[in-house]
Amino acid sequence: RVTDEVFIAMSKALNFINPDELSMQCILIALNRFLQEKHGSKMAFLDGNPPERLCMPIVEHIQSLGGQVHLNSRIQKIELNNDGTVKQFILTNGDAIEGDAYVFAGPVDILKLLIPKDWKEVPYFKKLEKLVGVPVINVHIWFDRKLKNTYDHLLFSRSPL
Repeated sequence: RVTDEVFIAMSKALNFINPDELSMQCILIALNRFLQEKHGSKMAFLDGNPPERLCMPIVEHIQSLGGQVHLNSRIQKIELNNDGTVKQFILTNGDAIEGDAYVFAGPVDILKLLIPKDWKEVPYFKKLEKLVGVPVINVHIWFDRKLKNTYDHLLFSRSPL
């Protein structure tokens, strides 16, 4: 029952794979930290959809500090200054994005392709070679009314998918 109730959900959350494909050390370390936290066993759900209740407050905070957020913008190239720092991001639509700091949110496989040649031998970026992308599909379902407590809110936690 522990495998069905805990380990499957935790292994999917930690690494998107089944527990028999993941070192139990990962799960046990996470479980140990979870159990040591005073309020670690509490679970919460957003009071609305994730883009509105989670993402937009982050975007608004960045913008309130003078930052910009470019959604649905594909990076074609990372251009560097002579000293090896980022000069700008060139987007696939031809736009150039310049800034003091940059955040890239995308698949590791795409990041590996975008890493400038000058960075490929830098130890920090060389570690990317060991990272392997894992395909993930998230499905968010919103209901027209509150679910009764008899439902398992982690609807697909025991799914072999």
